Amino acid sequence: MLKSASKVTINTGNVLNLIDIKKKAGQNVTEELSESIKLTLSEWGTQNGVPVQNGVGPPPGGNPQTSQRHSDYKVMTASAAAGSEAVINITRPHDDVQIKMAEEERKNLKIGVKIFINEDSTTALTECLENVFTALHTAYIDNVILAYNPDLLHREEATDDNTLKSTYTTKASPISMGSNVRMSSTEVEADNEADARKCEAILPGIKILWAVLEDFVKEGRVQQLGVADVGGGCLRKLHAWARVRPSIAQINLASCCVVPPSLHAFCRANDVQLLTHADPPDLLSIAAVKTLSDAGVGCDNLDWCARYQVHIKCRGVLALKGYVCKATLDNKSDKLEKLQKI
Repeated sequence: MLKSASKVTINTGNVLNLIDIKKKAGQNVTEELSESIKLTLSEWGTQNGVPVQNGVGPPPGGNPQTSQRHSDYKVMTASAAAGSEAVINITRPHDDVQIKMAEEERKNLKIGVKIFINEDSTTALTECLENVFTALHTAYIDNVILAYNPDLLHREEATDDNTLKSTYTTKASPISMGSNVRMSSTEVEADNEADARKCEAILPGIKILWAVLEDFVKEGRVQQLGVADVGGGCLRKLHAWARVRPSIAQINLASCCVVPPSLHAFCRANDVQLLTHADPPDLLSIAAVKTLSDAGVGCDNLDWCARYQVHIKCRGVLALKGYVCKATLDNKSDKLEKLQKI
């Protein structure tokens, strides 16, 4: 079945009830996502319970019931028209998402979703959000934050081991340097120029994707919109252009030890909630490579990924958390072979 598919959609379900995730407290976002995908795919089998990994069934003469542990994961195949891509949807039927969602009235829950996507595809973004709605069985989402990083699609291949290691390693947050760190005026100007160049590159794509999100707001399916990792100038331009203005702005403290005063002032003046996060900008590529390297799964690239978190409002308790991702299936790449040598 997997051999015939070019794409796979993976719903990890509630990762808070995965014992292997609980045991690894303190892992970063990339490790959590990679481990969640690996755990889901490692339990994946065909509808008759024959485990399949990388399109390979049990060994010749092997008993499908004893060669690997029986899968508890449900596989739903979506029929593909001639010439179109075959997509396999993998989910966990024994997951407790529906139970957790039913334990509280919807009005007492706050659902937040962050979407990681590296292309300005309206189809991909719509598909991503629809998958989240399906996973959570909810009529609306409280807030959606868009993390768009198109420049990572054109990143050059690392040519040496040291470069490759640094490319796929999450940077430690410079917040540990302390609050007394100050940048020189030259550094500030350089950062402003970098922000301007980045804005020029990403704003057109953000606008294309933002229009899709605005339609979800118009339909009453999403209540608030936010954007991640844009500079103050870019946020101002998006805020002035948008029909549904961003009410949340996320910045990565790994690349900014001090919140730019202009950004802070703009957010205060325009009622934009300013938050920090620790998600690496190249999460999709890192997670795909780690999944390949650690589990041998034929996942060459994550096309998009959504992380959903459901909190109980009155108590501030995180009730459930999970990921829905779409991946391109492929054989092990040269990149994987390089990583295995590290």
